[in-house]
Amino acid sequence: MSHDAHAPTTITETVTVQTAVDDPTTVAAPKPTSLAAVAGAELFGSFLFVFVGLGAALYATTQGLSTFEVALAYGIALMGALAAVGHVSGGHFNPAVTLGATLAGRTSWRRLPVYWVSQVVGAVAGAAALFAALPASFASESSAYTTLRDFFSTTANGYGVHSAAYRAAETAFYTPYLAQGATRAQVDEAITAGQLAAPTLPSFGTIEVVIFEVVLTALFVGIFLAVTDRRVRSRMVPVVLGLSFAALLVVASPMSNGSLNPARSIAAAVFSDGWAFSQLWVFLVAPLAGAAIAALFYRGFASGPTALSAAVATGMRDEIAVEEEAADAQARDSLFDRPATTDERDAADAGAAVTAVVVEKTVVVEKVDGAAKGDAAPKTDDAAKVDGAEKGAAAEKADGVSTDKASTGTETTAETSTSHEPTADESSADKA
Repeated sequence: MSHDAHAPTTITETVTVQTAVDDPTTVAAPKPTSLAAVAGAELFGSFLFVFVGLGAALYATTQGLSTFEVALAYGIALMGALAAVGHVSGGHFNPAVTLGATLAGRTSWRRLPVYWVSQVVGAVAGAAALFAALPASFASESSAYTTLRDFFSTTANGYGVHSAAYRAAETAFYTPYLAQGATRAQVDEAITAGQLAAPTLPSFGTIEVVIFEVVLTALFVGIFLAVTDRRVRSRMVPVVLGLSFAALLVVASPMSNGSLNPARSIAAAVFSDGWAFSQLWVFLVAPLAGAAIAALFYRGFASGPTALSAAVATGMRDEIAVEEEAADAQARDSLFDRPATTDERDAADAGAAVTAVVVEKTVVVEKVDGAAKGDAAPKTDDAAKVDGAEKGAAAEKADGVSTDKASTGTETTAETSTSHEPTADESSADKA
C-alpha cells in the first residue's frame, strides 16, 4: 500500500516545565527596629497625641470648642504622629492597640512592656507640660474651679457625678450665679437652705461607661489591624486611623470624656483631683478588654494568606508584578512592625531574597506522518538533518522557557511543528 507523496511529515514536540512555587514567607524582611528606636518613637507619638488632645480639651470651655472640635484635635494629632514615626514603631501610641497587635501576632510579647512604658511616659510628659503652663488665674474662689487640679480634672475620664455630661450640666448651672459675684460655696448653701432648687443633672453609670469603652476601643483596634494588614495596599493609613479615632471619640466624650487609650487616662489622672485615680481602673480594664476582643476576632475570622502569596501560588501575577508586591510588602512590614521570623532574619543575614527554585523538565516527542502504518518511507540524510535541527531547537526552547518561568511558578507547554516536502529519491521510491 502506498501513500500520497506530497503528504507532509509532522513532528510535534511537547515541553512541560514545572517549577517550585516560591514561598513568600522567605522573602527577606528588614531586621526588626531596635528597642531604643521603638521606645523613642512611641514616647514621641504619645507625647504629641496627649499634648494636643488634652490641650484642646483643657481649654475647650474658655475657647468655646465643641466636642467635635476636641475630638478632631485628637484625630489630627494621631495623624501627625503616625506620619512622623509610624514607620519606626508601627504607630501604636496606645496600650490597647499594642495589646491588640500582640494578640494578633503583629508584635512580639517581649516588646510589649517597652511599648507600654514608653506610651505612659510620653503621655504623662505631655500632660505635665500642659499642667506646668496653666496660669494661676484659672483657679479661684470666684471662678468655677477652686484649684488648678480641679480645672485640670475637666480632662480626666470619669463616670457617675464625674461623667462629662454631669460636669457640663453642673458648670452650666453655676455659671450664671458666678457671673453675679457669688461663689460656689454660697450657691451650695442656698441649695441646702432651700433657697434654690437643686437641679437634676444627667450622668452615666459604671456599666454604661464600661460597655461603651469596650465596644469603641474594639472598633478602633479592629480598624487598626485591618488597615495595617499587608493585603490592604493603602497610602492613607494615618488619615483613616486619625479620622476613625475622632469619630469614635465624639460618641464617647459625653459619657466619660472618652478614653479609648489607657495612657491618656493615666496622664490626665496624675494631675487631676483624687477621684480620677479612684475611677481609673475602668479606663484601664475596659479598653484592654476591647482590644483583646478585636484581636481575637480578627485573628479568627479576618487573617489569612496575603495577596502576594496568593498571586504567586496561583500564577496570576507576572514576574514584574510579583517583584513590586514583594518590595511593597517589605516596606509595609517595616511600617507596621511585623516582627521577622527566625528564617527571615537568617535569610536577610545571608543576603538571600527568595528560596531556591526547583525545575523539572519533561520532553515528549511524537512523530506522525500522513501514510498508513508500516508504509513510512526511509528518511534521507537531508530529512534526518532537518529532524535533528528541529529537536535541537525544541530543546533550546525548553531551556529558555524553564529559565524565563522559574520565578513565577507556572507550567508552560511549548509546541513546535515543522513540515518538509519529500525529496526526489523519496518520490521515486513511492512510485516504484
